[in-house]
Amino acid sequence: MRSLILFILSIGILSCSDRIDYQESFFANYSDYCGYAYKGQTNFVDLGSGEVFEGADLKMILRDCSDDEVRIPFHVDDDTSRTWIVKMTPDGLHLSHDHRYDDGTEHENNFYGGYADDEGNAFLQYFPADERTIEERPARSANRWAKEFDLSKMKYYYRLYLNDELRFEAEFDLVNPIEINP
Repeated sequence: MRSLILFILSIGILSCSDRIDYQESFFANYSDYCGYAYKGQTNFVDLGSGEVFEGADLKMILRDCSDDEVRIPFHVDDDTSRTWIVKMTPDGLHLSHDHRYDDGTEHENNFYGGYADDEGNAFLQYFPADERTIEERPARSANRWAKEFDLSKMKYYYRLYLNDELRFEAEFDLVNPIEINP
């Protein structure tokens, strides 16, 4: 019986280790793209207030990259109020959304996100809403975000799922990086 318990525990530890390895591999993908901006477009929008994204010029900027955090300003036309933050933490890979007003102050709807779950791999990670996000806005318990590097197509994707149904997808072209000013 003791052997069986140790075996089950070791499988759990190995799967946790694999999950963290995939998350670290995914995070490492950003290093090849840091220092540049990338143009994007929306492929799918099914949000109540999604009209702001339809036909908009999208751009993501990978300017601020460190060993454990990447800050990605996400511009929608002239609106520069959004930043995605992808961070390696002791608890795993975390995605949060930083929203600001024009004067730089925090939006009241800020820093929501989640930790990557077990379904990801080295190129795709899913982030269900975390406890803080759900506590602050219970309706967000339906949220699950995804980030993907599709290197066969040289595309980067940001997706939002609500109750496991795709509601938003933005695609960014990794082939033609735009130099950014220091």
